[in-house]
Amino acid sequence: MRANFEDSYRELDPAAARLLRLLALQPADGIGLPAAAVLAGRPEDETLARLRALADRGLVVDAGGGRYTMPGPVRVRAAEHAEAEDDPGERDAAVRRVLDHYLTSAPDTGLEEHGLALLERERRAEAVETLEEALREAERDGDHRTVLLARHNLGRALTAAGSLDRAIDLLGPLPEEFAALPDPDEYHRGRALLSLGEAYLHAGRPVAAVNFFGQALDAMRALDAPDLEADAYAHLAEAARRRGDETAEHAARAQGGRLAQGSDPLEPPSW
Repeated sequence: MRANFEDSYRELDPAAARLLRLLALQPADGIGLPAAAVLAGRPEDETLARLRALADRGLVVDAGGGRYTMPGPVRVRAAEHAEAEDDPGERDAAVRRVLDHYLTSAPDTGLEEHGLALLERERRAEAVETLEEALREAERDGDHRTVLLARHNLGRALTAAGSLDRAIDLLGPLPEEFAALPDPDEYHRGRALLSLGEAYLHAGRPVAAVNFFGQALDAMRALDAPDLEADAYAHLAEAARRRGDETAEHAARAQGGRLAQGSDPLEPPSW
């Protein structure tokens, strides 16, 4: 997958490559043309031409209704390039623009985007309310994968809001359900495992959290996603700290640090 992505990425003109990198940073699963134009800071006609160029290369998917989605492995690679190639201030400004767009409930903004923007801005109670409505909408009108994504978003918001039992109930089945899709979604399976671990950690159950963080780490390795592996190690380190296991905490931080620096991790300990 990495080699195929790099071949396609090198064929893009600079403006299309920049749009791809930015698309990997916005919080929602999909994006409409007006929001993509706001994210890129470019006119809609230019943005549409670049979205079509990305779709022609299989880097984004035209989901219909003027919306585009990005496959999980592509999102991983594009985010890596964003980290390596784009100025942090410009990345942050692009994300702020699209979050502001979502928060204004612009005509193309769905409940998912609005709820995730509220969550990013730590307006947690509002995020829960909006993402509950988004889940009801998905259950009424969406396919099974859309429902799973909506449950994951709501579970994350419930964790942030402190409704941990509800979060665990929602998140618990998700890893297996993402794996059982006709086209298994390993990216969202790994993210769901991290979210489930976070819920257990906030609930004061760090041993259970370690189990889910370890499974998430395996999923991120399968995706060949060093940045996400480093994130999983950071979660493992926090769980070890809460357990009072300094040896495991230091080992996890060392592994994450090596990945963040672009070095190969050492042989991992048993978590």
